Amino acid sequence: MSHFAESTAEKVKRLRQELDALRLELAEAEAELNSQLEDVEAFEFRFEAHVGQLLDQLATLESEVNSYLTRIKLLRHQQSFANSDATFEPVEEQFRQTWQQSPETAVPKPLPPPPAATQAQLKKMYRQLARQFHPDLAIDEADRQYRTDKMAAINDAYQAQSMVELMALAEELEAHQSRRQSEQPPDKEMAQALQEEIERCRRRLRSIDNELQNLPNRSMVDLALQVKLAQREGRDLLAEMAEELERKIARKTAERDMLRAQFNSL
Repeated sequence: MSHFAESTAEKVKRLRQELDALRLELAEAEAELNSQLEDVEAFEFRFEAHVGQLLDQLATLESEVNSYLTRIKLLRHQQSFANSDATFEPVEEQFRQTWQQSPETAVPKPLPPPPAATQAQLKKMYRQLARQFHPDLAIDEADRQYRTDKMAAINDAYQAQSMVELMALAEELEAHQSRRQSEQPPDKEMAQALQEEIERCRRRLRSIDNELQNLPNRSMVDLALQVKLAQREGRDLLAEMAEELERKIARKTAERDMLRAQFNSL
């Protein structure tokens, strides 16, 4: 019936409009998720540069202190007498001497970020390409594979901070899209394919929404928020954390050295 054929054509048109809206929503959601993940990674880099190495150093010292305490306890248990005449400087005094000395190595400073304007332009171009090249916008498996490969190239170019490569990929997209426009399957097959693609986009949207909802639960994200709040108060929270860790390291170093001397005297 002509009415049935017309209904199928109308359905295809409606599904295309629905899919176009979903694809746009999905591309924006992907870009938002990637942007937030990039911010988290950037903060993790800052944290590692300011605090991470100090935490590792403190953990190593604590392990050494615990090891000496265990070994001293075992030796004392094995010995029938204790050397009560040995005298050592108090821990506080050793800490004071250690803290007053100039540190042998300075805490490495984070690499300066790219200029704000350049970074903003790169990010804008990256997000535009991510919307256009994203595999979720594919019309078939061949197109999906092509887009997957190009998204990998886009990510590599963005990581390399190469605007030239990103612009070349943008030009390639236009040629690719024009080559694909001539392929048009029959209405029934098109309607089924569009419906399947709509369901897949909806599943991916739910997955992204779940990731975004759970992102604030990450400890590093919570710390990044605290750092931002401290900045509004004129404080550098990471620098404060690093300074406190340096004090703990100096104190723990003095404790370790005292226990080492005590162990060597047994």
